[in-house]
Amino acid sequence: MDEKPSNGVKGLRHWRYDLSAGLQVALVSLPLSLGIAIASGAPPVTGVISAIIAGLIFPFLGGAYVTISGPAAGLAPALLSGMLLLGGGDLAAGYPLLLVAICLTGLLQILLAFMNAGRFAIFLPVTVVEAMLAAIGIMIILKQIPPLFGDLSPVAPTTVDSILKLPHTLLNIEPTVFLIGAVCLFLMFYLNATRRQWMKRIPPPLFVALLGLVLATVFGLETVYLITMPESLLQGGITVPAFGEVMNRPELWINLLIVVITLTLIDGIESLATIAAVDKIDPYQRKSNPNITLRAMGVSNMLSSLAGGLTIIPGGVKSRVNIDAGGRTLWANFYNAIFLILFLLVATDLIAMIPLAAIAAILIYVGWRLCEYKVFRKTYAIGRDQMVIFLITVGAILATDLLWGILIGMAAEVLMLAYLLTPSFRVVLTGRLSFSQSLELLARNFMGLFRNPIIKVHGDTRDGRPHYDVSVGSLVCFNLLPFDKLLQQLPEDAGLSIIVTESGRIIDHTAMEYLHQLQEESLRAQRPFELLGMEKYYQFTQHSLSARMHDAALVKREARLSARAEEMHQFARLHGLQFDPATLAELNAHDFVYLRRGDHKQERNVMTGHYRDWMLRAFDYSHTAAPDYYAEHQHTLVIVKPAEPVSGLPDMVLAPGHYLKSYLVNYQELELPESLGFPEGYRLYAPSTHDGVIAAAGRLRGFLARHPGVYLEVRKNAVLTFRPDRELEMPEGIEELLEIIEYCLEGSPSPADDNVSGADPAEEGAS
Repeated sequence: MDEKPSNGVKGLRHWRYDLSAGLQVALVSLPLSLGIAIASGAPPVTGVISAIIAGLIFPFLGGAYVTISGPAAGLAPALLSGMLLLGGGDLAAGYPLLLVAICLTGLLQILLAFMNAGRFAIFLPVTVVEAMLAAIGIMIILKQIPPLFGDLSPVAPTTVDSILKLPHTLLNIEPTVFLIGAVCLFLMFYLNATRRQWMKRIPPPLFVALLGLVLATVFGLETVYLITMPESLLQGGITVPAFGEVMNRPELWINLLIVVITLTLIDGIESLATIAAVDKIDPYQRKSNPNITLRAMGVSNMLSSLAGGLTIIPGGVKSRVNIDAGGRTLWANFYNAIFLILFLLVATDLIAMIPLAAIAAILIYVGWRLCEYKVFRKTYAIGRDQMVIFLITVGAILATDLLWGILIGMAAEVLMLAYLLTPSFRVVLTGRLSFSQSLELLARNFMGLFRNPIIKVHGDTRDGRPHYDVSVGSLVCFNLLPFDKLLQQLPEDAGLSIIVTESGRIIDHTAMEYLHQLQEESLRAQRPFELLGMEKYYQFTQHSLSARMHDAALVKREARLSARAEEMHQFARLHGLQFDPATLAELNAHDFVYLRRGDHKQERNVMTGHYRDWMLRAFDYSHTAAPDYYAEHQHTLVIVKPAEPVSGLPDMVLAPGHYLKSYLVNYQELELPESLGFPEGYRLYAPSTHDGVIAAAGRLRGFLARHPGVYLEVRKNAVLTFRPDRELEMPEGIEELLEIIEYCLEGSPSPADDNVSGADPAEEGAS
């Protein structure tokens, strides 16, 4: 299909894809929902109730496309803290009161959505949000260590108490429970890390839960160590919010307000961050509406609380499962809810046999993915300034709570920017500035962090379409809102030039991410876009999204090339190509399917120019890919395009095995005739089935035979090729990839004497 699938009645035409995806999501959602409820201090069944309500409501309210909503591990620590706060340390007493807070949170979200408050998320520094998630991961792990070891003592109210409780837990291990938990924890890490796809046919969370059930039965584990399920869902599974008690106890109102603010803030931040992340891996490149999603979450939260359920937000793990399973619309979320209802009706007794240690193992893995060392490594690569803010935010959340930790993190961002803009005391001592002048300069720079960054807007017409030049000063997270508001008011088809002037002092990491997303959206919409003036801003690190400060002297200082850059530079000089060692954000001008996937896409050591009368672009490419969003994958990519279009070179993908199959949504697989003699395992995908595709593939067979295992994609007469099983190519490897030009020319032979050697199909996602 050429059109992008839409929600609503039109989306029902994709029911085969969404129904299959909904079943696979339900198999992951069931153990996760049970675990999230347990981690929140609530009855296990409430997690499943929340997921069911989310699935039944979200598809009818819209806002996203392939996002699966439900309870999320990220809110478990906040829910647990709120329950303890409102119940005076008693979880049973605090739960009905927490439901009131969840209902009020949903109402507040609906009001904020009507006020278009989703746009205010732009104020939040990206690093503070990522630090919040990392801190949540640490909190989840600390809370789940006791049940993993068989310690069923009351849950610790704070993170510090959880740490102090660890010696007691280690001294009171239940050997059988710990054995089950350790086996399940090992398998969670192993099954999620393995590249053997047949081992992932059963989702790891479901496999671990079922294995825990079997081991608990074999060892005769006592019921106190198993999940507790109500005998009747209607009579014992639904708790009603205690609205009457809240009204009659004014002393609860301040604590209730704190919980509502915390849940609203965390729910909103994580919801908006999740839908933005899911949009980046949506094969159809659709864009979610933050305010409609916020409203949908508000309605879902209100209904969930009335049925005794937990808070509901979009979930990254389940959304990824949905995409991988071929889900196309929000109906997959609806089918997920239907399957969960069936599970509750027919498998309640089996669910009650799952050990808490197995659920703890699942949650510890989820927590680890939020806070693993790669998260810290990625932040450090962006800049030391971001690492300082990251560590301060994580430490503040662990020492206090989520609300205060986020506020402290934002204060740290303000202080960091103020420090970076503070004139060195050396200029005062040397008399270049008086003390009063330095204070005046500091105050002016500090106020600039919150002042409207727009200096001038000039509109004219270029190439028959409106074009706007927008001159700006310093751009940081705290002054992006008026800038964003202006861009929203411009015509969607108008060309845009963002001119970063010398009057600006700094562009922070959040603003760099915003500008990059603006570039990507403009390119996708075929809207002329250019970013000017960045050459006079000093880049903190080689990361393309690192913060930058205006410093012409530092920019002019020639950077020393790395060994890899020197190697690429020599290759470029040998072939008369231009070379740029800088790290740039990848923009995918030709709309290659391969370059659509992943996040934090960067190119460095870029070689451009003419090669054999073809336009060449070769570079070292890196990106992150789900589910491991913090691990960087690297390959050397070669893109060639003829100076004049070559006939008989249609859009297609020749991939080893099922590589990238889930992203080829507008392509269909074509059968390769055996007579062509393609290397074993190669598959051909194309948007159409005309004979020209097979003929063109036959021309390219010789290249694949000489270099088995390469990925080859033709898009808009441009050709991309690289080796998925290699990282960075040596110069001779790049020379081999450039041989593709010989096989792209019309009438080029497909050599019969090529040594066709089979290659093991690369597994999808291996890059």
